[in-house]
Amino acid sequence: MGANTAEAAVPDRIQELADRLTASYDNLLTAAVVRDVVQDCYQPLSNARIPTYVPILVEHNSRARLRQLTRRSDPTALLREHSDGTRDHSMTRAYRKVRVALTRSA
Repeated sequence: MGANTAEAAVPDRIQELADRLTASYDNLLTAAVVRDVVQDCYQPLSNARIPTYVPILVEHNSRARLRQLTRRSDPTALLREHSDGTRDHSMTRAYRKVRVALTRSA
């Protein structure tokens, strides 16, 4: 049997999504960052048995991650240390968020 047309159309729709999001975030993020986020969101769903809602899920997850990236005026601020060698409290918050995300996905 031939390839399912819905399965064949998914990568095209993902590329269109990446193009739309690149245009939306062009003044905030580079095109490479946007494409990487979209690809990271698509990768776990790329072998879905029923691909109908894959583009919608990828768009939702991509937009959430891109919003998260653009919320910070300087994403590298988490890694900065104060002159006395202590880290900012945002490191603790970032660690907690990562820990919660990892326990939810397990």
